[in-house]
Formats: sequence, structure tokens, C-alpha cells
Amino acid sequence: MPLALLDAFVADDRDAIASLAPYAVPSNFPGEDERRNFVRFRRDQLRDDPARYPWSLRAIVLRAERRMVGFVNFHGAPGTNDTGSPEAVELGWTVFDADQRRGYATETATRLMEWARQAHGIQRFISSTTPENAASLRVHQKLGFVPTGEVVEGELIFELAADGAARTGSRSPR
Repeated sequence: MPLALLDAFVADDRDAIASLAPYAVPSNFPGEDERRNFVRFRRDQLRDDPARYPWSLRAIVLRAERRMVGFVNFHGAPGTNDTGSPEAVELGWTVFDADQRRGYATETATRLMEWARQAHGIQRFISSTTPENAASLRVHQKLGFVPTGEVVEGELIFELAADGAARTGSRSPR
């Protein structure tokens, strides 16, 4: 999502959103909650450092319907992750409630990791979720992520490495 679109989301400028997004955006996105703060946070990061753009927020869009069903992003370039691994990137995804349980998160995360491997040679991926988020835990399992034993801000940390090696238990929980 380009900076101008993120600005429109933060301002809740529906006309600008409609003109900038080449897909239908739910009228309640981002909303008046932590999701808007998250979009604002990512927008501010991108404004402060345009080099973050390849690692920034992306819409999950159903191509046939040209409709946004969620969003995905890396937390930043390699090294910007909850485990402090200099060679790893951390990704996270959100699929809107009405579109969950259809494989969109799994497919999107798979494609995003393929892009990172091919375009940037990334071999290690970090992701996290809360212990009660059964759907996200299932996505982690389907993707082959393994728990590291770390907990950051109440979220379980998972890792996936192309070589199959994980750092499970290598650091104490925070």
C-alpha cells in the first residue's frame, strides 16, 4: 500500500481510498480501534524511512472479485523481528472475520515468503500470535512454523527456516 493510500486510511477519506485502491475496501477498514493505530504506525514508519516500502503493509485481495479481505506485512527489513535475528524477517497477517477459514492467510503468507526468498534471499521467518488464536495457530502449523519457546508481549513466537533448523529454546521468554 503506497503512502498516499495509508494517509487516506488514517484520515478515513473514503473518496481518496476509492481513487487510490484498485480494489474494493471494506467501509469499516481500518475502523476506530487498534487497527487504525496500526495503519498509522506503519504509515509513519514509511514516511520516516521510504526504504521500508518493500517490507510494508500490503492488502490481501481476491483477484477475481477485486476485493480486500485482509492485510499482511513484514515488521521491517531483515533484523527487525521479535527474536533479534539479523537475517530473519517477521511477518504478520490479518484476514477479516467474514473471510476467515478459506485459506487466504496461508496462501498469502506462503506467497510473501516466496517473494522474500526470491527477491532478497531471506531464509528465516518469524511470526507470532496469541495462544488463544486457534486459526492463526493452525496457519503457523500449516506453513511449517515451529514455536521458539519465546513469548513477547503475550504472543507466542514461531520460526520457519528454509534449512529446517529452528532456534527453539535458544532464548529465554521475554
